[in-house]
Amino acid sequence: MKNLPVFSLLIALLLTVWGCTEELSVEPLQYGSVTGQVLSKKDGKPVSKAAVRLNPSGRTIQSDTLGRFRFDTILAGKYTLQASKEAFRDELMSVEVSGNYGTATVLYLVSENPLPTEPVLLSPAASVSTVATTATLKWKATDPNKDPLTYEVVVLREGNTVPMQTVTSLVADSLVLKNLAYGTTYYWQVTVSDGVNSVTGKMWSFRTAPFPDAPYTFARRVGGLYQIFVSTDGVNAIQLTQSGNNWRPVASPNSSLNKKQIAFISNVDTDLHLFVMNADGSNLHRVTNVPVAGLLPTDLAFCWSPDGTQLLYPGNNKLYVVNADGSGNGSRVVAQAPVGRTFAGCDWTPQGDRIVARTYGTTIYDTRFVTLSPQGQGKDTLTIYTRVGGRVGNPVFSITGQEVLFSYDRIAYQNEQGRQLNAQLALLAVAARSIPRDFMADGTAKPAGTNDLEPRFSPNGSKIIFTNISNTGTGEATVMTIDFDGKTAQARTALIKSAEMAYWR
Repeated sequence: MKNLPVFSLLIALLLTVWGCTEELSVEPLQYGSVTGQVLSKKDGKPVSKAAVRLNPSGRTIQSDTLGRFRFDTILAGKYTLQASKEAFRDELMSVEVSGNYGTATVLYLVSENPLPTEPVLLSPAASVSTVATTATLKWKATDPNKDPLTYEVVVLREGNTVPMQTVTSLVADSLVLKNLAYGTTYYWQVTVSDGVNSVTGKMWSFRTAPFPDAPYTFARRVGGLYQIFVSTDGVNAIQLTQSGNNWRPVASPNSSLNKKQIAFISNVDTDLHLFVMNADGSNLHRVTNVPVAGLLPTDLAFCWSPDGTQLLYPGNNKLYVVNADGSGNGSRVVAQAPVGRTFAGCDWTPQGDRIVARTYGTTIYDTRFVTLSPQGQGKDTLTIYTRVGGRVGNPVFSITGQEVLFSYDRIAYQNEQGRQLNAQLALLAVAARSIPRDFMADGTAKPAGTNDLEPRFSPNGSKIIFTNISNTGTGEATVMTIDFDGKTAQARTALIKSAEMAYWR
């Protein structure tokens, strides 16, 4: 029992050593680093001298010329980085530091950019109603920081909620619009952007000019197919048809019942039919149920009735009349050709209410002109001209109705294609049923190797409009005019290039 105090002392000593050992086993503190770069969100360029603060440590450093920064000896844990610089918004980012590892990040600063100015209208002037079908939209906007601006332009057509055109990332402060419709209101709006901020301007509008009162209508080849055009001056042309093959346009008489319409032949429905449309190409509709027919499709011709309510056309061995608005019971037979003959073209004069028609026999070179009554009375049918050998075109009445104008080949040439070698214009007195007379004065002769075809009088009879083309049938056709005093024609003038089958309303 005397050794008990010594034993107790030994136990106490051991406990003290154990306690010290446990305290020495605690893990040491861990440190890491934070590295990064400050960039501009607008263009991705480095932002130098930005103040980068690490919270909650409170340590702050500046980014270098490349926008880089670094915090070393950072106790492991979660922190917040705050980047600041004048003219930029502060940017905050959470980062987590792991012991013995570096943490890398990128801070993007957004410019405290003042807004660009709202776009200001330059042209077309607000609500103007005479804009051409090719229009240039112009506006103006500025940026206080002189940052480069880009634009988005939205264009809508009246009656539509879906934009007809949207242009983005436009650098120029103008936009050209093409192929606008006549007599139509358009709305447009510009949004300007400096790369950070955007400002949308007011909705502006303009209206295109009304469809012009074009005196000339003609056919022109587009992609190998005939299409119908009109023109005010013979230089600027407006295309009215798009589908199918469309030719022989004839404008309606200027009557009180029917104004400013154009009829033409089309194969859009496979068979040849007459179609009618308004002078601006609208309200297009087919009016015939019995097809237009004959030996050579592009050689066929039709006409309006003098009052503009009906159309007269050939259908093989018959002449038909149909209401121009497509109403009624369809086509009615006006005349039937003799056995073995076929109608090719016709014209109708109000002077005496007479019709002149061309027929041919077994070939296109066997021609006969006849006059007849619209009522179809066979006894009134008279033959006024006959020619076999050498092709003849379709006749049209003079304003007085006393003569018919046509083209004929002076050379009695024939082949299977119906070619002509030297076609020129001629006049025939209806009552006299005489030999056609040439009326070209010296100096108006056509170029050698060409044909003058498809003549018509101008509305006042002082000029004749016709087509001139190479006798090969190839090359560019040109619509020409010649002054006419009633006896002779002078001053041949080119009017419309790449055009044929012209009509002068």
